[in-house]
Amino acid sequence: MAWRSGAAVVLVASFVALAGDLGGRLAAAQEPAGPPPPPGGRGHAGPRDHELLPDIGRIGAQVGAAVGPSWNPYGVGAGWQVSAFIDLPLARNRAGRLSYEILLGLSGGRSSAFAITDPLAYVANLARGASPADALAGPPRAPYTVRRQVRTRLRLLEVAPFALKYTLTGLDHARLRPYVTAGLDVALTATDEVPEGSAAAATVVDAAVGEGGRPPELAARGIPGGEGNLDLGGHVGVGLEIRISRGLSLNLDYRLARVGSSHTLHAASSVVGFHW
Repeated sequence: MAWRSGAAVVLVASFVALAGDLGGRLAAAQEPAGPPPPPGGRGHAGPRDHELLPDIGRIGAQVGAAVGPSWNPYGVGAGWQVSAFIDLPLARNRAGRLSYEILLGLSGGRSSAFAITDPLAYVANLARGASPADALAGPPRAPYTVRRQVRTRLRLLEVAPFALKYTLTGLDHARLRPYVTAGLDVALTATDEVPEGSAAAATVVDAAVGEGGRPPELAARGIPGGEGNLDLGGHVGVGLEIRISRGLSLNLDYRLARVGSSHTLHAASSVVGFHW
């Protein structure tokens, strides 16, 4: 029995030694080989550090709403415009940040009064036996009104599904960020001619005749016919972002848009931007 007790003591001692050796190896394996790696961000202190690409924090996106005056195509002149946009970050370097932008804008205005000539009314007067001079003069020398004073009322919807915006970040210490933008546009234009003065009191016959012909003065101004006109174009712009806080900015913006092949829209805006 004594040898059995001695064997048991030796067995227990061997097991304890083996367990201690394994525990020491596991503890050594779990100890870090060196200090933790440095953070991946490369920005300096300021709003830039709170934007991803590559810093951890805010992603650098922006949504905004704008309002201001516009200078419209087709001889309409000064008017108003409102717009909204969203910027999504694409890349960043030491000088600034590149964003993808989607823009939606609506502008409108009313032109000064001008005279139009109704060709169908002129032909109808000739058909009633009036001379060319009398047919052009209209009542009382001819039955139908040929010359009318009107104003063009314009509504122009501008959709930019693809635009790029580059924002300079070198003035972050002063909370200022200049930027430039450019993109492709689709413009939907709707116009109508509003009679002015005595022309607004035209008879039912005059109105019916007037609907049949397109005045040459409208074609000379490039005003599209029909209920609406769809054009492809583009825009460029410049602006200044004034950062009020990490999530809010006030921007000053100018945009020049090309509508079709030969018409332009100018827009100056005050913008409220929200950042996240």
